[in-house]
Amino acid sequence: MALLTTNGFYRELAQLTLGRKHPRFMVAISGGMDSVSLLHLTTQLRESTKIEVCAIHVNHGIRHASIEEEKFVRKLCFNQNVKLTVVSAKGKPQKGESMEMWARRIRQDAYNSTRERMNCDFILTAHHSNDNIETILMHLNDGCGIEGLRGIPPKNGFIIRPLLKYSRNEIQVYVHNHKFKYYEDESNSDVSIIRNNIRHSLVKPWENQTDQFIDRFNDLSHKAINAVNRMNDLIAELSKRVENVNHQKLIHDQLVEKLLPSQLVRLVKHLIGETEISWRRHQWDGLEQWLKKSKIGSKLKLNSHWTILRDRNSWILSNKVHDAISLLIKSQGEFSTDGFSLYLNKIEKPTLNSQNSKEVIDAKIIEGKRLNLRSWRHGDVFQPLGMPGHKKVSDLLVDEKVDRFSKEKQLVLTANDEIIWVCGRRLSEKAKITNSTQEFLELSMKTKVGVSWT
Repeated sequence: MALLTTNGFYRELAQLTLGRKHPRFMVAISGGMDSVSLLHLTTQLRESTKIEVCAIHVNHGIRHASIEEEKFVRKLCFNQNVKLTVVSAKGKPQKGESMEMWARRIRQDAYNSTRERMNCDFILTAHHSNDNIETILMHLNDGCGIEGLRGIPPKNGFIIRPLLKYSRNEIQVYVHNHKFKYYEDESNSDVSIIRNNIRHSLVKPWENQTDQFIDRFNDLSHKAINAVNRMNDLIAELSKRVENVNHQKLIHDQLVEKLLPSQLVRLVKHLIGETEISWRRHQWDGLEQWLKKSKIGSKLKLNSHWTILRDRNSWILSNKVHDAISLLIKSQGEFSTDGFSLYLNKIEKPTLNSQNSKEVIDAKIIEGKRLNLRSWRHGDVFQPLGMPGHKKVSDLLVDEKVDRFSKEKQLVLTANDEIIWVCGRRLSEKAKITNSTQEFLELSMKTKVGVSWT
């Protein structure tokens, strides 16, 4: 059994955050054993590593103990000098949404909005190895493919799970050694909930029979992750042979004639930008069956943006968001916010330009992506033009000696939430024009009356 220590926890945390200096963490704390341990471990690092820690507690209000748990969490965070945000759930489950699904949605919305408001780099949750095993078994029960065997990812966007390599027993030892108090959720014993049934009926008896139970499932999860990553890499390479015509993606029959139907599904999933998004079994099976049986002229809506069409000799993917952006480029497009306007103009070729308020990018960079002009935020990161690594926008503004008032007005342009221009200051490496650039897009920032642009 591995020993949960502050040093081991720090190594795991550093690996998941890629060694980012002085990050600001928001710890999700319910008041249970796992999250209490997570908060304690994280706060122990404040002095030695200069990290910042705050916490969030979501009170769903669906159990009698909810009020007492909230009081406990408030006192715990006060004693550990941790700023706490408490979110009380409102509303009720939507049609077809279970109570568990509703609670998960409420938590995620609370985490995301609070992270932005508190300018946190990461959200820490206390998922551990036993949670991972339960998730894999639930996926198997749903009839999952290899994706489902990956379990819970250690990192998913802003959410990281530094306790995922440790078992529930190892966390219990840590709690016992430090004599922590915590709240036990009485609903954990309700076996009518499928996860609890799997925990009590399968996982605990199985774990009691063999010391290697946790390690074997962790190994299975890692192998599945590596296999899926390898398949995705091959699909990404294959996608380079997909033809782009009139802002549509054409998958010719000759390209996929040797692919299995499941591999074609994976290719489509990659092309619409959902490689890292988990699909449920019905999504995989539904698309696979449609690909097998569709006739010429048949259409299938894949999501709110993408539609696939069966043509005579190819599959055609069309994106209505991109169509709107194309219209914007062909005319004189404008984005406006807080006294500033950003114009996008398609040009024949770039010319020498010394104005900070203008840049030329490869138009393909925004193909099929959602554009957003917004104020910069603490934690924003991008890859400056000409640099091999990434840099915080805040560090760029410090390097350029930007005064406080100008900082407050600084804007960034994002494509699918990825920064492509710190407006008026630095273009992203990913947006640069190259020898292979075929379409040029000029970005021009202008101010409205009464607003200054530095």
